[in-house]
Amino acid sequence: MSENVKPLGPDGAMRCFYLPTPPKLAADWQLSQPDSLDKLVALNGNHWRKILVIMAKLSAPDEDWRGYMKRLLKADEQIRFGAARLSPHAKEHYVCGQQSAIKLGFTPLSEPKQFLQHSENEQQIFRLPYLDYRQCPNALIAALREQRTSLAK
Repeated sequence: MSENVKPLGPDGAMRCFYLPTPPKLAADWQLSQPDSLDKLVALNGNHWRKILVIMAKLSAPDEDWRGYMKRLLKADEQIRFGAARLSPHAKEHYVCGQQSAIKLGFTPLSEPKQFLQHSENEQQIFRLPYLDYRQCPNALIAALREQRTSLAK
């Protein structure tokens, strides 16, 4: 996978997720369509629904991640695939899985509770397991949200 793959979400997003492989998209697919994420899941299966749900749980400002799904990837989030560089616009970077960590030059995650990789210039880089329920369960999501909140204080 190369950086030639178009990211999903706006370039100026404050939160960027890094994944190794992109989903399949129909030729006429547009993120701006109201049902764009439903179409993405329909074409790619439950695996992508899980990825999007975990992203919403990490991105929602409160516990209403289901309501946040309507806004996911529309303003505040972007997904970059096979990226070798961090987004220059994002303040929060979520490096998901070993392949993404290695491609970006980070040591793969060894201890799942140690999320923060680096923090400087108001940017935070978090290393996560791949966005799958087995590797990234609700307890891990809650721990990351708590760590992120404590860093903001």
